[in-house]
Amino acid sequence: MLGKRWTGVVWSTLMQGPVYFSDLKRGIPGISDRILNERLLELVQLGLVTRTVLDDRPIRVRYELTEHGAAIRPALTELTRWAEEHLRPS
Repeated sequence: MLGKRWTGVVWSTLMQGPVYFSDLKRGIPGISDRILNERLLELVQLGLVTRTVLDDRPIRVRYELTEHGAAIRPALTELTRWAEEHLRPS
């Protein structure tokens, strides 16, 4: 799942807390609506993210990591530390 383009960025953005689709789109420059929607739906289907439709005007959709989705935080933190240490530009 993490190997798919944009999944890691979406997942790490969701680690900051619940967020609306429009905020995710704004916070991830370069991602298309279609790809963002696909990645979010995949994460929802895996039980890693919850999707809540709020009956506002206009209707808003909020995404939030589940307990299982948030459990990857230590692994991603360690992966980030490793990348910063070993993938420095020359």
